[in-house]
This record gives sequence, structure tokens and C-alpha cells, in this order.
Amino acid sequence: MRPLPTVGISKIKIELDDLSLKFLKPDVYYDLVEKVDLRKDAREAFVQEIVDEVKNHMKEAGVDATVGGRVKHFFSIYKKMVNQNKTLDQIYDLFAVRIMVDNVKDCYAALGVIHEMYKPYPGVKDYIAMPKQNMYQSLHTTLIGSNGQPFEIQIRTYEMHRTAEYGIAAHWKYKESGSGQVAAGSEEAKLSCCARYWNGRGTRMIPKE
Repeated sequence: MRPLPTVGISKIKIELDDLSLKFLKPDVYYDLVEKVDLRKDAREAFVQEIVDEVKNHMKEAGVDATVGGRVKHFFSIYKKMVNQNKTLDQIYDLFAVRIMVDNVKDCYAALGVIHEMYKPYPGVKDYIAMPKQNMYQSLHTTLIGSNGQPFEIQIRTYEMHRTAEYGIAAHWKYKESGSGQVAAGSEEAKLSCCARYWNGRGTRMIPKE
């Protein structure tokens, strides 16, 4: 039996993962924070440079896209270090750039543009053709920047992003309405509000040392 898809708890899970690492393995957590924070300005400048380059190439290729970048969450980094038995310096995709487009065709068009721009590592994770059990869909590819720094790019449609962020309930609501807009009283807005509320509760429930 397939498990029921997660309903709007993606952000809560990320927050709880990081909090769990912080309080269960504080030495590991703060060591990660310190190392990731090292040369923070340089890291942010690198991500912004990639974002700007990708935006320009998408525009030149005629692909209408929204592009953003971030450093991955601490628990995600730690999990990869443990599972792959690697140090932080050996984690290639510490940075993630996300491209969002209107349709599936544009996802693969964007992937082609990206692979012309940067040298890719072997193996693209195609969760669009083969979605995860929780209906997560996206293309994941790891590349090498012009300075030799590896980073990851995720490509998805706006609808896929809603499902990833707010759960299957938001996906259904979007399909019913036929609109990409999020109204103030919509179910998706309520899910987002609920996630923020529980994030706050999760933080307050942690006892002070």
C-alpha cells in the first residue's frame, strides 16, 4: 500500500529536522553552522552569481522562469555526510539553485540550457518522470561552476512547487480553481498559515537549557 501523501508539512519537517539535530547532536550542529557560515559573504556572492547567470541564459533561450538560490539546510547536509561517509568539504551540492517554470516541457528545456552552461556531474535525478511516493516532482542535477565549485540545480513547475511546499491538498485546490494565484482565504493560504503556526510552537516547545 502506498503511504498517504504529506499534507502541507514540508516546512515543518525541515524546521523539526534542524531543531532535532541542534538539540540531539549540538556539537555536530554548531560545527556545521560554523563551517557553513565561514566565508558566508563569498558563498552568498557565488550563489547570486549563478542565479544571475541562469536568469540571463533562460531569457536568451526564451524560457520564462523564476530563479532563486540558497545554502541547503543543516540536517540535509548532515544526513548526506553520514549516508555517504563524507566530510563537509566533500559534499558537492552544498548550494542549491531552484528554477520554476510554467510547464513540464519548459522543465526539460531549462535542463538543456543548464547543461550547455555548466559541466554536469553524471546522472540526473528525474522525479518528474518518476515522482516520489509523496508526489514530489522535480529535476535534480549537480554541476560545476566556472570557479570549480559544485552546486545543485532543481527544476520544477509552479504547480510542482506548491505540492512540494504545501502538500497534496494545495495540489487539489490548484487543479480545482485553475488559477495560479493564492487568495488570502484560500486553502493553500490556510495551510501556509498553519505551517508557520506549528513552526512557532515547535520552537517554543523545546525546553531551554
